[in-house]
Amino acid sequence: MKKNKKPSSLSIFPFILFIITGFYIYRYFFLSIDTEIIKYGEMEDYFEAKAIVIRNEHIYSFPGNAQVINKVNEGERVSFGKKLADIVKSEEQQDDLQLKINDLERRIKEIENSSEINLFQGDSEKLKENIDEKIEYIKVLSNQGNIEKISEVKEQLSSDLNKKSLISGDKSFSGKNLNQLKAEKEQLQKLYNEHMDTIYASSPGIVSYNIDGLEQNLNPENIAKFSVQDVKSVINSLKDDNNKDAKHSGVKIIDNFSWYICMIIGEKQLKGLEEGKKVQIAFKNYESVPVRAKIKYISEPDNGEVLVSFETTDNMQNYYNMRLADVKVITNQFEGFLVSEESVVEIDNQKGVYIIREGIVKFVPAEVIATENGYALIKNIENKENAVSGNSGTIKVYDEVVKDTGKVKPNQRVL
Repeated sequence: MKKNKKPSSLSIFPFILFIITGFYIYRYFFLSIDTEIIKYGEMEDYFEAKAIVIRNEHIYSFPGNAQVINKVNEGERVSFGKKLADIVKSEEQQDDLQLKINDLERRIKEIENSSEINLFQGDSEKLKENIDEKIEYIKVLSNQGNIEKISEVKEQLSSDLNKKSLISGDKSFSGKNLNQLKAEKEQLQKLYNEHMDTIYASSPGIVSYNIDGLEQNLNPENIAKFSVQDVKSVINSLKDDNNKDAKHSGVKIIDNFSWYICMIIGEKQLKGLEEGKKVQIAFKNYESVPVRAKIKYISEPDNGEVLVSFETTDNMQNYYNMRLADVKVITNQFEGFLVSEESVVEIDNQKGVYIIREGIVKFVPAEVIATENGYALIKNIENKENAVSGNSGTIKVYDEVVKDTGKVKPNQRVL
C-alpha cells in the first residue's frame, strides 16, 4: 500500500523568497518616491565682461628730475585749495637757505626780546647792492636753465652774505642793526621762494600719484565719442600691460562723487537694458559688495557689439587706482523657493509642485520666477482664480516636494 507524500517545506521556500524579492523590487521602482526639502534661495540675471574705469581727474605734472617735498598721502581726501606738494625748481640748496632764515629769525627774536639796539651802522651798502644784483641775476639764469652759472653766482652770493654778516657784527647781537637783520631775512626768503613752487588742489577729491597717461582721453565727457573699437583697443592695451614701463611724474585729484564703468558686450546681452536702468556691478578680486549703478550710455551696434557705460556714486576701496577690471553686471535679482527643476509639473496649463502633506500628495500651484543650473526659483500664486481645483494651501520653506513627478498624482497616498 502506497502513502501520499506531503510537499517539503524546502521546496516552498524558494517560491516565498521570489515573492518577497519581487515585492521589494516593485516597491523600490514603483512605490519609492524621491523627494527634497524646499529651501529659500536667490537667483540673478547677469553677464560678465572686462571693463575700463573712467573718472574725472585733474592732473598736475612735475618737472623732470624735480625734487618734490611735503606731499600729501596717496588716497587722502582733500578740499579745494588744499596744499598738495612743494616743488624745488632747481638744485639750489634749499635746506641751507632755510637754516639761514631760521637762524636770522632766532637772532631777530633775541634782539627784540632783549631790547638791544645796534648802533654800529657799518659800511655795508655796497655789499647790499651786490647781493641784490646777484639775486636778480640768479633769476635770469634760472629762466635760462644755466645751472652751472647759477652755482657760480650762488657761491659769490654766499660770500657777500657772509661778509655783510661780519661787517654788521652778527657775532655780537649788540653790534647788529635789527632792521638790517630783517632785510637780510627778507632777501633770503625771496631767494628761497624763487626756487620753490607750491601746488594747490583746484577741486576737492582723492589724491593719487598713479598716473597712467590715459587721464585726458578716458574722460567722462568723451564716452559718447568712443567707438566700440576704441574701447576694445584700450582694453587690449591694458590687458597686455603695454604701459608698464611708462613713467608719468605728477599728482592728480580724482572726483570722488561719481565715476564710470565702460565695457563692450554682445547686442543680445542688451536685452531688457536701456539707459537709466539701475543695476549692480561686482568687481572680481576686490573684497567689496557690489556697487549700485545706472546705465548712462548705450552706443549704436557695431558688428553685433555695443558700448555700454554705467555711472555710480558708490565708493569702493582703491577704486581711484583701478583702470581695468573683470566685472559682473547684475541686471535682475530674484528671491523665492528653490527646488529642482524636475520637481515642477504642469496640470491644465498651471505650473506647480507636488508636496507631501500627512502622507498624501497635494498639487500646489506656483509661478516659476527663474531657472539656473537645474534648479527653479518659484513663488506662490497670488491670484488663484484660474488655479487648478483641489490644490492644497501654499508653498512653505521645509515642505517636502516630490522629484519623481511621474510616479504620483494629486491626492495619492504614499507610504
